[in-house]
Formats: sequence, structure tokens, C-alpha cells
Amino acid sequence: MDTELQQLSEAFSQFFKVEHAIAINIQPTHSPLPDETQFQAAIPEPFLLAGNIGQLNISALRSLQRLGELAEELAHYLQQQAHKLDLLLHYVLRQQDLAEYRYQTLSYGGAGLTFLAREALVPLSVLEIKLFLADNAGAVFCYGQVLSCEPDANGYLTQVVFMRIRDEDRELLVRASLQQQARQLKQKAAER
Repeated sequence: MDTELQQLSEAFSQFFKVEHAIAINIQPTHSPLPDETQFQAAIPEPFLLAGNIGQLNISALRSLQRLGELAEELAHYLQQQAHKLDLLLHYVLRQQDLAEYRYQTLSYGGAGLTFLAREALVPLSVLEIKLFLADNAGAVFCYGQVLSCEPDANGYLTQVVFMRIRDEDRELLVRASLQQQARQLKQKAAER
């Protein structure tokens, strides 16, 4: 168990984390970590759709940038259409947000997250996780394992390491955490 916790701790430290609250669902599974095939089969359709739409938007905009000035109006139009799709997808994804499993992160990044649990969670226990990024920036479905769970004045301070997550979803979380850090730094600079 100590070796497993050490490995989780190392994995948790691999990526930058930003202190920021985003909506999450945390559901203990009471079962072992699924293998990659089981994980892929368990991803709810709206989360797959969100990832595919995000990748298509990025790909389309990159293609348009190669066309130069003539594509500027077309790019603007496509961005508006993408925004409409994002709003609709955001609504569909919010249907996946279940109140009984809802929490807010204290911090998150590409390797994991920290949140205040209502009850103690056992280290190494497996959790089904849904992350809902702000401003329609996307949503991620993954599995994680509890690294630590310590009593806190407001609950149980819990660190979770992502153990089954699609590469594109990890990239999304890395980008979102870096963008959030940039916003925080700009805000601090403006306050000076």
C-alpha cells in the first residue's frame, strides 16, 4: 500500500495545479480501477461528444488560419456557430451533473484535483469523476484514486489522482489550469 501511495503521490506532482473552484461530481465506485477498455466503454456519450466537438473546432480554425485574410469573415462565422454548439452541449452536459455527487474543486490540473469531501474516503479507493469547466470550456469524465483524505474544519481535504483519463481530456485540463493561472496573475497585477 505504501508503494502504491508513493506512486500516486509522484503522479499527482507531475502536472501544474491551479487553485480554483470548478464544478465536479465525485462518486465512489466501490470496485477496482477499470482497465482501459472498460473505461472507454463507461464514458457517457455527452462527454465523448464534447471532446470531439472541441477537437473539430480547433482543427477547423487552424485550417482557416492558413487561408489568410480572406478567411477572416468565414472564421468569425464558424466561431459563432461553434459557440452555439458549445451552449447546446453545455446544456446537455449539465444534465450529467448530479446534485448528490456535486462538489467544488479547491485546485485542479492535469494530474488530479483537491476538494473537500463530506465524508472520509479511503486512500487508493476508486472514484468516478466528472469535471465541468467554466465558461463552456468543456467537461471531462475520468476515474481517479484517492491519494489522501485528511479531516478539515469544513469536511475532509481530499487529493485525487486521475488514473483513467483520455489524453485529449488531460490536455484540456492542463490548458484550462494554465489559462486560469494567467487570469489570476492579470488580476493580481491589476490590483497592484
